[in-house]
Amino acid sequence: MIVEQMGRLNEMRVVLASQSPRRREILSTLGLKNVEVEVSRFVENLDKRQFVSAEDYVLANASGKAKEVAQRLAIGTTEGPDLVIGSDTVVVLDGEILEKPESEKMAFDMLSRLR
Repeated sequence: MIVEQMGRLNEMRVVLASQSPRRREILSTLGLKNVEVEVSRFVENLDKRQFVSAEDYVLANASGKAKEVAQRLAIGTTEGPDLVIGSDTVVVLDGEILEKPESEKMAFDMLSRLR
């Protein structure tokens, strides 16, 4: 679906609300050129228990990141971005949402659980 719109998207000011080199690479592989990167300041502290599913939780985080960047870039200008892309990644194991580990020990424990 996105590939069909690539010509139009390449005429727009597109901002990726992420510092992930992999996400930028994915967009480039799809044919999206000249993507600006703006790291989101959205605080990812949503209460996972408030969401029906991991998908809803990820969508809320991704939306929060995109909205924060869009609002910040629009301040004091009439030329904000045409499109801001927000994304998030989590791992779900037995219904539990596992996010980026905060330490090497947490990373080891998480990877051990995934075996």
